[in-house]
Amino acid sequence: MQYLGAIELADADDLERLALLSEDLVGFLDPGALAQRTAVDLYRILGLPLVSVAVREGSSLFAMRGVHGARNDRFRQVQVSTGKGLGGRVMVERRQIEVQNYADDPRITNHFVDVVNAEGLGGMLAVPVEYDTELVGILYGGIRSIGSIGDRAKTILAEAAANIAPMMAASIRASTAIQQRVDAERQRIASDLHDDVGQLLFSISVAAQRLRDSGDEHLAQVAVGIEEQAQEATKRMREAFKVMAPSSQTEAVAVALQRETDDLQSRSDLKVHLMVRGNMRPLPTPAEAALIGAARQALFNIEQHASASLVVVTLHFEATRVSLVIQDDGRGLPDDFELQVIPRGDRHWGLASILRQAQRQGGDLEVAAGEDGGTIVRISLPLEAA
Repeated sequence: MQYLGAIELADADDLERLALLSEDLVGFLDPGALAQRTAVDLYRILGLPLVSVAVREGSSLFAMRGVHGARNDRFRQVQVSTGKGLGGRVMVERRQIEVQNYADDPRITNHFVDVVNAEGLGGMLAVPVEYDTELVGILYGGIRSIGSIGDRAKTILAEAAANIAPMMAASIRASTAIQQRVDAERQRIASDLHDDVGQLLFSISVAAQRLRDSGDEHLAQVAVGIEEQAQEATKRMREAFKVMAPSSQTEAVAVALQRETDDLQSRSDLKVHLMVRGNMRPLPTPAEAALIGAARQALFNIEQHASASLVVVTLHFEATRVSLVIQDDGRGLPDDFELQVIPRGDRHWGLASILRQAQRQGGDLEVAAGEDGGTIVRISLPLEAA
């Protein structure tokens, strides 16, 4: 073995196996599958009694998606949030943390003591998996006795966390993007149902009422039947609306933006890309309205006036702010452009409305020329700290 200070390094065979593990994991787009494969392979490399991998789901929740060596299913059902247990401590401090006796360590809460005791675990290590300043996962190693898991296991888990971070981030983003597209399509179908079928059912119901009031007893009976069927169809359609709602309120704005960008791309020759950065979380209704309104207005302006070929929409969640940036590669702003709360003449009223919405919430709207041409529209809104 080699040593660096007091830390025992993994030997050449360990590092080679880690490199092979990283190669094998490339291409996993499902975070759960990636986590499980990682847990199995690290278990074989480390020789520890238990290895697990928690994956970020939402803004501050990590679910145990990869587990190998567990004695029962309770460990697989663990969901870690900020500050709770060993993983919750890692979420706060963003560094690896080891305990030699999980049940009695004063540095961590007792939220998962029953689960850990059921596994007979004593010593445990949790290592953050970080990519581009985002915490995307947590690696765990545990032994069924009181004590340290050992310097070799610490080194390997730290190296593995660095190696799989890009792949885990990519798999989370891919999975999120797929779900957003599914939810956006469900919203589109729901909107079409509301606008087309909903109006048709309403018209049928009105016609049935008129028929019922015609004075003809036979026609009145037929009308009652038609009316009841229309009401039942309306009820079922409303139930369908609930099913088609976004799968997560956390992703509601991203789903709405995905629908707007998909709609623009489907009706034009533009290539439109949506990117989401940071940890998504639910937004206040006024903030949602301002962001979606800004996106619609900016995308409309690009389609009508920019002569662009590419549009990139970026939704960025930060600790105390959320921002939306829409950038195109079009002809840019007119020389006399000036964003005003009350514009002169008949131009820029849409942007002025978005500016007022942003300012009412303590935020701002910027419209500027891009460094390489085109136009950049940026709306930024303050949020309570995450």
